[in-house]
Amino acid sequence: MRKLEVSWILIGIWLMLAEALQGFSTQYRGNTKHPTLSEHCFYAELELAVPRNGTVFPVDQFDFCAQVYCREDYVLMIKHCDRMQLADGCHFTPNDYTKPYPDCCATRVCPTK
Repeated sequence: MRKLEVSWILIGIWLMLAEALQGFSTQYRGNTKHPTLSEHCFYAELELAVPRNGTVFPVDQFDFCAQVYCREDYVLMIKHCDRMQLADGCHFTPNDYTKPYPDCCATRVCPTK
């Protein structure tokens, strides 16, 4: 009986951790020093130069809504839209890639009661 209780506790902890991590939306990419521009990172997927210790908010990139920050050590921090749970009766607005982050992110719309 004791092993069963421990198993349920571990499952509960795992489920809480999985739910907490669902909003996690930051990526890190190392060794991104720009090949030709000094004091810049290079985000290859978008062919984007980001000033060292600077932030860029790309727009008009299909299916890409994020802020891109270049750290002192040439590590890129890419912050994407947070993931959200869809409650009953709610819906998401579409992303608007013409706007900078976070305004390009989808939003959850729920009817008022």
